[in-house]
Amino acid sequence: MPLRSLVPASWQQSWRKREVLDTYVFPVQGPGPRADGSRTLEDATEAVLDQMRRDYPDDLNERKHRLLVERLQHPADRTLVIRDEDGEPCGYCHLTYGDTENARIHLRLRVSPREAYFWDDHVFVAHRRRGLHAFSIARRLEILADEGKVRGVTMISRKNRASRASYAAFGARRTRQHVFLKDHRRTLTLPTWVEIPAR
Repeated sequence: MPLRSLVPASWQQSWRKREVLDTYVFPVQGPGPRADGSRTLEDATEAVLDQMRRDYPDDLNERKHRLLVERLQHPADRTLVIRDEDGEPCGYCHLTYGDTENARIHLRLRVSPREAYFWDDHVFVAHRRRGLHAFSIARRLEILADEGKVRGVTMISRKNRASRASYAAFGARRTRQHVFLKDHRRTLTLPTWVEIPAR
């Protein structure tokens, strides 16, 4: 009897719609471009988030704007604004210190005291292909170096080739893979030697 016949049909259907994500780790003092000194990364404020909502309504909808404002109250999370050489806010990114949760896929993440978690990086469409995402990674690594951290951690959807390429330049190494079954609100974590193709 094929093993597939032992799996309920609802789980088989959920597996076909799976999303695969990977956890990566990378050194604070590692390869990759240095941060461009003409650009800045600053802690977000509600006023700046309001400006970004007005200037980039297609990139930052009302729900996301509200979520970013709420994150300002979380002491372990830093919401950072990416500014280009002209001072224009071009996107945002985050750092988290300590254990956290990827709420979208219902997965707890361990982050040691010598690490920080990089997440929810977003460069507005009009400013892409200018190296701003790489800048945001490089500048966050500089921040971590000043704080005595030794390693960054991130989680990237298997389909997000652009983000994977950005982090690869900084020596990101895949350590775990996660299969999110949305219909069942479950995430399975597997070692990297198990071959799980993206859907």
